[in-house]
Amino acid sequence: MFKKILKGLNVNLDDIAKNVAKAQKNKSEGAHHDMLDAYIQGDMQKAFDSGAASVGYTTMNTATEDPNDPQLQPVHGITVYDYAAGAAKIGEGCTEEQVCRALGVERPLWDEAQTTWNNRMRDDKTMNVVNVYSKHFGMAKDHEKLGALQPDNAPVTNIPQGDAAANLQRLETDKHYFFEIQAAIQAAYDHGIDGAQWLIDNLGLTVSQVNGAGTKWMNDFNTMAEMMDYQDQKKNEYSQRFAQESGTGGIVDDINF
Repeated sequence: MFKKILKGLNVNLDDIAKNVAKAQKNKSEGAHHDMLDAYIQGDMQKAFDSGAASVGYTTMNTATEDPNDPQLQPVHGITVYDYAAGAAKIGEGCTEEQVCRALGVERPLWDEAQTTWNNRMRDDKTMNVVNVYSKHFGMAKDHEKLGALQPDNAPVTNIPQGDAAANLQRLETDKHYFFEIQAAIQAAYDHGIDGAQWLIDNLGLTVSQVNGAGTKWMNDFNTMAEMMDYQDQKKNEYSQRFAQESGTGGIVDDINF
């Protein structure tokens, strides 16, 4: 999910620029006028939110959780927060049975809820449901019933638990580190390396944990725009490193994690 957003960032910026040009022709046009003002002020988040609104989409900043919205009603008592947090925990190595026990639901009900929530996200043309889901995915550790759940099938790693916890904390607090690791994952896959396994081997973390930790960075379009060049730089560095390790590149300095 997050990789797709990052890959599409340049396109989004181009679209904003094109819409700004259109808005300059007609400043009385509400959404485009707001987008133009935000763009001029350097507020890329507001420009992005306004641009999305102009074509009928929400973003993670503008998504709403109306308790009367039929698309956000619980399924067999499983809320969108329950489902998002459960999905995050499964991504960490928890089993569906663990999640079901913690939520107090039977497995068939979870399976039906999973299908319903996935269909709602797929069919919602405004992107509101998927944006609410994404927000809660990043809040899994705060979930009352699932937050402290420890995975039965945690990936095997030689990284000490304390170091892995420190890496996770750093991803949540250091945007440069988060975008560096995103760059490393991309570079790994480009070189035929399993990026998910690379995370486990080098950070002691799963993709789900990294994505959850980075939700706030990915929720801030200003940060994403700011960090694009940095991520490209880091991707090049990791690409050289992986090429050297595979015997296809030149000598580069070691990269410290």
